[in-house]
Amino acid sequence: MNQELIDKASRLNETLLGQFSKAAEMQMDAFRRYADLAMDQAKKISEVRDIDGFKQLTSEQVDTLKSLNDQFTSDWKAWQEYFAEARDQVQGIFQQDVAEPAQPKAPAAKAGSSKATA
Repeated sequence: MNQELIDKASRLNETLLGQFSKAAEMQMDAFRRYADLAMDQAKKISEVRDIDGFKQLTSEQVDTLKSLNDQFTSDWKAWQEYFAEARDQVQGIFQQDVAEPAQPKAPAAKAGSSKATA
């Protein structure tokens, strides 16, 4: 019984470690994308020299904001999928915990019912 508990704790730790690694990777990827976008915008702003350049920059901002909105939406969906996957994996470990003890309880119930009939 103690070995089963250790095995389940080990599976839980492996799952959590894998999920935390994936979360860290997702965060770093998002950070890189947004940092690159910020640097690109800063570069474009620094290149503005006159009113025509400013007009062009502001007209490009619509596309930039749409792209940024699409990226936010994509990132949000990826995080939702991540949370659902992590939840399913952890629930799977705990459902195994629930399913395994249920088997030994069934014979105990039979023994209890035989005492009631005796």
